[in-house]
Amino acid sequence: MEPDPPNKSWSPARIARISGMSLVLLGAFVAIFRAGSLPLLPPPGALDRLNISWLLLAALSLELSILLKYARYHFLVAPLAQISFGKILNIGSIAGALILILPLRLGEFSRPALLREKGKVSGWNITGTVAAERLVDGVLFGFTLLAGLAIARPQEPLPDRIGNLAVPVALVPKAAQAATVLFGGALLVMALLLWKQKWVERFIHLTVGRLNARWGEVLAHMSARLVEGARFLPKPGLALPYLFLSWLHVATHGLALVWGARAVGFELSFIESMTVTGVLALGFALPNAPGFFGAIQLALYAGMGLYVDPNVVVREGAAVTFFFYVGFVGFVLLNALIAAAIEYGPWSRARAARAVG
Repeated sequence: MEPDPPNKSWSPARIARISGMSLVLLGAFVAIFRAGSLPLLPPPGALDRLNISWLLLAALSLELSILLKYARYHFLVAPLAQISFGKILNIGSIAGALILILPLRLGEFSRPALLREKGKVSGWNITGTVAAERLVDGVLFGFTLLAGLAIARPQEPLPDRIGNLAVPVALVPKAAQAATVLFGGALLVMALLLWKQKWVERFIHLTVGRLNARWGEVLAHMSARLVEGARFLPKPGLALPYLFLSWLHVATHGLALVWGARAVGFELSFIESMTVTGVLALGFALPNAPGFFGAIQLALYAGMGLYVDPNVVVREGAAVTFFFYVGFVGFVLLNALIAAAIEYGPWSRARAARAVG
């Protein structure tokens, strides 16, 4: 069995550096919102037409979207190891909270650490599935965004700023195209690794290995283990359910925005909300401050700016943004607490003891 990726020690100096970077990111986003007059809380009058029923529907749809994202991982890891669906859901929930809490997406390393089992599945293999998940998501959300822009044409002319922030909304379609090409290219590279792994290993040995034999061996080993994460792609029985659940994840995300907009008194069509969801995915892909603070709000403001009057964006749109952010953070943390209690609580130890007995 191959060794797992080495764990970096969490020394006080390293924690201090990460904390410092987090504070810099938080400060930068606060400055951006102040400069752009983009409210973090619903401004006066934004909740005058609040409809609790639509808001509850939006919350249920958002929670379903989060759970679907965790559940689909079952089909990614199935070629590598037999891990129960319940454990997949629990570990996904815990990892989701760590990704949310830790800055710069450091929480991505938690799932390999929590799912690896000596003699069964290595951390490198799980890391490969995480990489495959991110690449497939990038392509899926990118095409969702481009399709939404093609079907639901943005308003003309597009605003030349977001709030008072001198950032043209027209940059959104360009960013969507660039991100789709980037993630699509990376997915093709992973497909090449999957198809011609031996060729890739030989190429690494002939190039990097000639310069440094040790590094060539390490890189070849890493590529072989990481590509295991894409083993589900050529298997229709795994790839199709994964893609279907991924689409449901995106669709329920979009419905949460449709119903959230109705809750505060304005309309977003389903296709328009799917486009906003695609913009939000670009925000999630960036290195994040703790809680994805700033990235979520800015992405939602930019996405709604494609279709909604700028005055509505910074009033009712601010209310949608606030409810979405609070709901997302709340559900992710609540799911993680429940999952941790199930996976590591007293009754889990009692269940393990009965299994041994």
